[in-house]
Amino acid sequence: LFRSRPTPKPWPPFAQLSASMAPKTEPSPYTRARRAYSSLQKERLAADHKAYFPAVLEGCPQVVKKQAIPSDAKDAETVKGLFPSTYDVPLVEFVAGVAGDTKARAPVKVGVVLSGGQAPGGHNVIAGIFDGIKQWNLNSTMFGFLDGPHGIFTGNFCEITVDIMDGFRNTGGFDMLGSGRHKIESKEQFDDSMAVCNAIGLDGLVVIGGDDSNTNGALLAEYFKANGCNTKVIGAPKTIDGDLKCPPHIPISFGFDTACKTYATLVSNVAIDALSAQKYYHIVRLMGRSASNIALEVALLTRPNACLIGEEVARDKRSMRDLTVELADMIEQRSKLGKDYGVIILPEGLIEFIPEFNQLMSELNDKLATPGVEATEASILANLSAENAACFKFLPDFIRAQLLLDRDPHGNVQVAKIETEKLLAATIAEELKQRRAAGSYKGSFKTQFHAYGYEGRAGMPTVFDSSYCYALGATASALLCNGCTGLIASVMNLLAPAREWQCGGVPVTSLCVIERRHGKEKPVIKKALVELEGPLSQPYAAYVKIRGDLRLMDAYTVTGPIQYDMDTCKASMDIPITLQLELGVRPQLLGNVPQPKRMGEFLYIPQSKKSRSQLQQWRMEREHRVPDSLADRSIAAVQVKVVSDTMCQEQDMSYVKKFFSTMGAPLLELWPQEGRGCTVPEKQRIGVVFCGRQAPGCHDFLCGMVDMFKSSPDCKVLGVVGGTHGLFNKQVVELTPEICEAYAGTGGLELLGRTVDRLKSEEELDKALKACEELQLTGLVLVGGARTNSDAAYIAEHFSKLKCKTSVVGVPCGIEGNMVNEFVEASIGFDSAAKAVAQLVGNTAIDGSSARKYYYFLRVMDGASTGGRTSTSHLALEVALQTKPNMLLLTEEVDEKRMSLRELVKEVADMVAQRSEIGSNFGTILVAEGLLSAIPEFRNLISELEAIPMPKPVDKVLAELTMWSRALFQSLPDFIQWQLLLERQSNAALQMSQLETERLLAALVEDELKQRKKAGSFKGSFSPVCQFIGYQARCSMPSDFDMDFAYTLGATATVLASTGKNGYMAVVSDLSQPVSKWRAGGVPFTAMLSVPASNAIGSFRPRPCIFPHRVDLDGRAFKVWCEERALCAASEMYQNPGPIQLSGPSASTVSKTITSKFSYLQELEQLRKHLDDVAARCRPGCDPRTVRVAKQSLATLNSIMDELSGPSDVVEQREGFSGRARASTSAD
Repeated sequence: LFRSRPTPKPWPPFAQLSASMAPKTEPSPYTRARRAYSSLQKERLAADHKAYFPAVLEGCPQVVKKQAIPSDAKDAETVKGLFPSTYDVPLVEFVAGVAGDTKARAPVKVGVVLSGGQAPGGHNVIAGIFDGIKQWNLNSTMFGFLDGPHGIFTGNFCEITVDIMDGFRNTGGFDMLGSGRHKIESKEQFDDSMAVCNAIGLDGLVVIGGDDSNTNGALLAEYFKANGCNTKVIGAPKTIDGDLKCPPHIPISFGFDTACKTYATLVSNVAIDALSAQKYYHIVRLMGRSASNIALEVALLTRPNACLIGEEVARDKRSMRDLTVELADMIEQRSKLGKDYGVIILPEGLIEFIPEFNQLMSELNDKLATPGVEATEASILANLSAENAACFKFLPDFIRAQLLLDRDPHGNVQVAKIETEKLLAATIAEELKQRRAAGSYKGSFKTQFHAYGYEGRAGMPTVFDSSYCYALGATASALLCNGCTGLIASVMNLLAPAREWQCGGVPVTSLCVIERRHGKEKPVIKKALVELEGPLSQPYAAYVKIRGDLRLMDAYTVTGPIQYDMDTCKASMDIPITLQLELGVRPQLLGNVPQPKRMGEFLYIPQSKKSRSQLQQWRMEREHRVPDSLADRSIAAVQVKVVSDTMCQEQDMSYVKKFFSTMGAPLLELWPQEGRGCTVPEKQRIGVVFCGRQAPGCHDFLCGMVDMFKSSPDCKVLGVVGGTHGLFNKQVVELTPEICEAYAGTGGLELLGRTVDRLKSEEELDKALKACEELQLTGLVLVGGARTNSDAAYIAEHFSKLKCKTSVVGVPCGIEGNMVNEFVEASIGFDSAAKAVAQLVGNTAIDGSSARKYYYFLRVMDGASTGGRTSTSHLALEVALQTKPNMLLLTEEVDEKRMSLRELVKEVADMVAQRSEIGSNFGTILVAEGLLSAIPEFRNLISELEAIPMPKPVDKVLAELTMWSRALFQSLPDFIQWQLLLERQSNAALQMSQLETERLLAALVEDELKQRKKAGSFKGSFSPVCQFIGYQARCSMPSDFDMDFAYTLGATATVLASTGKNGYMAVVSDLSQPVSKWRAGGVPFTAMLSVPASNAIGSFRPRPCIFPHRVDLDGRAFKVWCEERALCAASEMYQNPGPIQLSGPSASTVSKTITSKFSYLQELEQLRKHLDDVAARCRPGCDPRTVRVAKQSLATLNSIMDELSGPSDVVEQREGFSGRARASTSAD
């Protein structure tokens, strides 16, 4: 149960149902209209489709008939025998006709069905058909069959009106009608399909699907024609796999471009993540079972270190051993260059191309289709050949289990559920272990695994897919209106503008070959695999030409998020790179990559602007927006004003004073310099260290720092390479405008990197002080989360006591968004990461409402890395507000309610059961990363495990646990036990990101629902799919907000550091206002320190710290979710914010949790104004009654405030808890 992803339940046997149930012939009411749209969705709905309409289809295009050439001559006669009525239909091309009188043309009735897996752009195919038949005659009618082909033979359909159609234009997914993988196979199903089409009076039916769906459509066309049915059948080529094409007539299938660009964005992000940390190999498995087209397209777009092409593996008969040695060689060579990191791509169908596994899987498919052979290891081993049985036994147990999962609708192994990347990593690790023993390898091989699939199937279509799909739909309608049948729509000349595209239709029978399915020979459209040689081998040849260099170079290309601004962003108009190459465009050569410079543990590899992608270079031209106080972007044009003295929380005041000699330092605000300007201290040397984890916008922060010194040539910004370790080792580079220019608007920390986020012990403080003195730093800027800024407070105090002249300034940064408080409204990277994650959640939720059979459990990387009791869920909450999932499992709420694991499982199961009662056996559930730490029994277990040094064998760990924690640990599935014992964070806290909480919950919910089904209280189906979203987003290109916010913080930190403001955090407030109205300034660390209450017994108290801020369950953001969640649970309120937009109206949107925050500083100003008003009205000579009322009111207010803060003597005696627990709650 826990070793593999659960499989979807089989669809009902409709062939059996139809025997006792006549199909419906009346339309059903339409109930699937979307209820909410994001800003970008509204933009795309309003896009003008006329620009997508090929000129040749205007008016009444003329049909030119040509002879079709069979795909495979050897199968031609067999195919002809199967399609006697439609085999000879001609290939069709359209030429411009005359406008004509639409009233003279009879209106048509056309049906449309979505078949197979989702692909972006399907709704635009429908839109093209809809507009096309309306152009033919305004009174034409369209009907949509619901949930795939079975909607045809059961008569489950609705009429598509203008209002319905206008709600889905340019949107992703198939949720308008729903899709299904059923086929029309039995004679009864063909008869019922014909009866439904005749009853409606359909003139035509469009099957939107892949190779199998279009083959099924061709069979339907044959049956209809042979039996005198007037309904013509036309296909539209759909599949994200890119394996349905027949150049030149079908150059590409729709959806491929959007899916590949979505995956390329994610691969780009993890590549930058690899460069930033320089400690992981990211192994990425991409969708594409039978062909490696997606993997090749993404490899050409992103340039990973290795990409395995399945077709090449099959051609060369490369074994698993061969692949292992090849990749191990690359890893060893990279390690010798100091590169123990990289990116490897492989297609999900790779295992089928490896000879020994191909033979095994082929026999498995046949044996499991044989009556009496069960899907158990014992049964399979008894029936396999000796050679395949040996191969099967060689595999790890989790791979064997995955090979025995339910077959797909074609009777084949579900390769999407085989974790080939983990199998490959295991064999590589074993090979490297042997090489280490032999002395040839001395590196480190740590892996992160990614499987990208569902998030690419229902995304908002690219400009290319939007226009291509619309043209395909318009072509299909023109074919039907001209009486054509048995064709698949064709659109060509794709390098030209859409208006110049050429349109027509290709006989499906000319594309068919004979293939073995379910143990029988059947006609299928020949799959278009990656062509290794021949007329369409240009993409493969282009990759082969560069892959030798890519193995050792870090030439990663960042494609960035998909853009829709066709007016200013040229990259938005790109068509697939493999298609460009096939159509004759010359491949781009690798640019010059600078030689890396080793600096301690880190490789410094500065990039040039020319080495960046087209989108990045365009993005770099954007000018950062700043508040009015920083408009001149010069240190000499800014003055620092004192606002008022500060304090920490009253109950902590006396204790905090024991650690910090200066309390009550003033709040500072930056203002434009008045008069002639200020005198800037000469020869400022400001060092900057990235301590926290990767976040979008960090490079823009550097741009802000450097730009403030442009008018002060004797002042320098020194970037510390390699994080805190780099500071200790004095690894610095001077950051110049030229260097920063190539990093503006880029994600991650690839320029300077980071190591361990720790500057805490006396030894570490002394190392930092020594480094600052030797580097002659006048300022030190530390960028990170709560732990970083807590450490910065103590460094500042340490430096002050020892008379060090270096001013220490902290900066809030982190995608988790928990480095916020009354002074800090946001942290760098939160907005961008939230938007990047929300796109993936939105895509996946729409995919779920399209297929209508999966429950997606999506775990979101969040503030769990703070460990212990301070896990936070800001990112998960923001994503929920942007996407409206069916359920959000929030760490803080579970903690507040003290829910047990059993109660949590019951709550999820109740929601699933309630949805099943209305026929909705699908949904999306967001899981905060640190959820388990909020469950009381798990919290205790985690606390005990964190006190045990790792690594340690399980038996020794069990011996050190209490009885209750030991029992809980032993009751957990093996995969969770193993993950609980993995490597710790730098602060010894357990890495919550390594716990597959979503997988645990999904399995427990499934078990609960099985029990309910046995008891008769649950009659639905439950098929969970689990995914973790984190690394894909944290190195995203920054949003407009993060670019401007980070840049402003960089400028602010530079001002504070260069004016000697030691012990301050740079802050920017009033973020809900336009950028020009933002307020930049500084807050003393001491005003943000606190000492949390504790139940521990003893006299020890933890040191004061700046603690991660948890989601405020009384705050506006959470209340908004509470107002919506009941409706979200019961229905589909999904919104898809789409990819981050870098221009256009949607680029200005800001995360809801940021804009909903109240301004603490504004509240203080209003309070002071009220106090001033009281003082003004109570001057000598005022009415005595006024004085009396004011005095009594203020006295009452002070009494209330005393009650809130508590007596000081109680505060002094409050007991703390162990230092070990405190350490686990003070991490980033």
